[in-house]
Amino acid sequence: MVVSELMKTPPATCAVTDDLAAAAQLMRDRRCGFVPVIDSAGGVAGVLTDRDACLYAANSQRTMSHIGVREAMAHPAVSCFADENVKVALSTMSTHHVRRLPVVDAHGHLQGVLSIDDVIQAPRRRGGPTGEDVIATLKEIVARAALAGIAR
Repeated sequence: MVVSELMKTPPATCAVTDDLAAAAQLMRDRRCGFVPVIDSAGGVAGVLTDRDACLYAANSQRTMSHIGVREAMAHPAVSCFADENVKVALSTMSTHHVRRLPVVDAHGHLQGVLSIDDVIQAPRRRGGPTGEDVIATLKEIVARAALAGIAR
């Protein structure tokens, strides 16, 4: 099973030049908590989560409309490829302790987004990730959050 079979398209995105208020509104409208951040060349410059936006705004003396996405985004983005095996993408999630990955082409242009939820909801298929693979990934993701004292 490859990533392209499970990834969500088209993903919600924002630009590095957007402000946090616009990004938060987009997440609300699209009912998502994660957006890839696209640069002027169409590449993935980083990612922004609802948590990133909230924490950055809470620690700032400025309103969300006066904080750039560039300031709060995580970068560089950890990503995967559409033709990659889902088990490899799970390994990337485990290694980097993330639940979602932008899916990019060879030029770094966004193709979709793969989340751990997409993998969990996928029908069981030969060669696909097992329940044990998914649980191991979730344990790695949660382990970092527990060490840092945060809820993800």
